[in-house]
Amino acid sequence: MLIRITSGDNSRIRLVRKLATRKGRAAEGRFAVEGRNLVTEVLEKDLDVDFIMIPAGAADDVPDFIRKCIDSPDVTVCEVPAREFAGLTDAENGIGMLAVVRLREYGPDILDGLRPDDNVLVLDRIQDPGNMGTLIRTAVAAGYKAIVAMSGTVDIYSPKVLRATAGMVFEIPVIYVPDNEALMGMLGRSGRRIVVTDVNGGVPYYEEDLSRGIALIIGNEGSGVSDTLMETADVRVTLPMKGRIESLNAAVAAAILMYEAVRGR
Repeated sequence: MLIRITSGDNSRIRLVRKLATRKGRAAEGRFAVEGRNLVTEVLEKDLDVDFIMIPAGAADDVPDFIRKCIDSPDVTVCEVPAREFAGLTDAENGIGMLAVVRLREYGPDILDGLRPDDNVLVLDRIQDPGNMGTLIRTAVAAGYKAIVAMSGTVDIYSPKVLRATAGMVFEIPVIYVPDNEALMGMLGRSGRRIVVTDVNGGVPYYEEDLSRGIALIIGNEGSGVSDTLMETADVRVTLPMKGRIESLNAAVAAAILMYEAVRGR
């Protein structure tokens, strides 16, 4: 079903603007995805799409899947003035379309349904959207089954993170936990070995079995894993480095460690 919107003060346009912030997404229980690839992903994953938006004049020249949405009474496609549409995104290039989607929240019980050998990635205050996107994509590629994000970690539903994941965020559950106590309770019940990176005292990563049954904690880009989580670790590993390099980018280090799951099976 196609709806033509002519006013920039329309409620749907105001909603999309609100969803640009983490606070707005939390208040509305929705998020916005931008561009053909992500809109295709949410439709293919059968997520709860409120509506799709396209710029004025695009309705006559849209991909077949958008044409099907326009022809369907179950999907609302909104055509808005091109100038208003351009102001709804911070993407550098034209995105062509966006969709507003209901948030899918996951709780700690997700871990209860995993096999004991399944690996879990824990993110301790990861801040950079690009790193977050790479971490999610790599976790999926390496066969990790869930991601646990500590309070202070960037929102996976921010536009920059969504773009960086290239749709892989919809392939793996991401669970946000409020504090260390909640995290330790969750991991304790799961029975997984807790693995942290420690540049000062860890053993070389290849001397430990990181292939199965672990909860791998990756710390903040600047300060690393918090002292509290470091103290609770079962295993501390380091990535040997030559020259004057003191540390690797968080996403790069995580990728090396997560791919031990692929090498070990």
